[in-house]
Amino acid sequence: MKKNLCCLILPALFALGMVSTIHGADLGDKAAKLSIAKWVKGEAVDVTDGKNIYVVEFWATWCPPCRASIPHLTKLQKKFADKGVVFVGISDEDEETVTPFVNKMGKDMDYRVAIDQNDKTSKAYMAAYGINGIPHAFVVDKAGRIVWHGHPMADLEKTLQAIVDGKYDLEKTRKRLKAEELFQKFVQTVAEGGEKEKIDAMGAELEALDKELGGVMPDGSRFNAAEVTRIIQFQMLLEKYEEALDENPASAKKMEAELVKLAPKDWSLEDHKVDTQFRKDFTDYYAAVGRRPDKLKAASLRTKLTESTTKNAMLLNDFSWAILTDRNIKERDIPLALNLAEKAVKHSGGTNASVLDTYARALYDSGKKEEAIKQQKLAIKHAKSDQERELFEENLKNFEK
Repeated sequence: MKKNLCCLILPALFALGMVSTIHGADLGDKAAKLSIAKWVKGEAVDVTDGKNIYVVEFWATWCPPCRASIPHLTKLQKKFADKGVVFVGISDEDEETVTPFVNKMGKDMDYRVAIDQNDKTSKAYMAAYGINGIPHAFVVDKAGRIVWHGHPMADLEKTLQAIVDGKYDLEKTRKRLKAEELFQKFVQTVAEGGEKEKIDAMGAELEALDKELGGVMPDGSRFNAAEVTRIIQFQMLLEKYEEALDENPASAKKMEAELVKLAPKDWSLEDHKVDTQFRKDFTDYYAAVGRRPDKLKAASLRTKLTESTTKNAMLLNDFSWAILTDRNIKERDIPLALNLAEKAVKHSGGTNASVLDTYARALYDSGKKEEAIKQQKLAIKHAKSDQERELFEENLKNFEK
């Protein structure tokens, strides 16, 4: 089991309710016609005409992940345009909201955009498949069937490539989707303290699917029911422990032995305590440099933050980025941001693209332009996705001006 298993389980815990396991539609079912109130960009299309492959994506102007997906969707539309793939973005907002947004995006949102008619299209797609969260995309093949659905930043590109190459395996995708839904249900049942027999049955089914599909975990690693169960129980106990630290320290102390027993091998109670204090200090610091500044308190907390022994690269990175960019911070302590960013690079091994991007920004804001450019190029080198790479390349252009 990989070290980052906790990071894989946590999204499943938070995502409960984003995907419903109770729905009537399945992959391979015929796609519904689009019910459109207004075509904001591009000509109207009929996704059931059998002429093209269609990507129907549900989004909204207020949704940050939706906005982040737009450049990626534009890139995919350009890539697959000559393969007969047509993208349609559908929002349930009014024309007065959508049209100005699309016009402002211009070529960065270079595919068809439409406004749903009284949520009819959303009901025929999103509700039919039990989807509650956006952005979410559906792929309709030339036979008029929905053959894939998921987050547009996930396997959409790989799916389209397989379809146009004639190598797409619908049955395998059905099984993988079933495994994903079962995994969500498994996590929820364990988290809620469900019946052992039910958990064991789901675990056995997931292990069988894992063997057949070559991995059902989000990162492709193998599923082990006992290990995943232990991690979920650990996460639930950790949540109770953190609540008790403030409300009932004596009760929290009693939980520590069980926490250590359930914890992953790479987890340390002492490190966790350091990280918890670091979070608390930054929360207080954030308030002290925000809308009601308190310079004396901020100075005291600054010392605590710089002297912290935390090795949590993501915490260091996030707090550095907040100091550099958060609008609520009125006076930016760039030296502090640089200090935290340098530590984040150190504790992440110097290969985490997001951390390097933050470090480059801290260097640039410190007046160290050449070093910032060097680190930004490293961030681009280590980027894990096209979207991330494009964002970092844009940052590099700004540094080089």
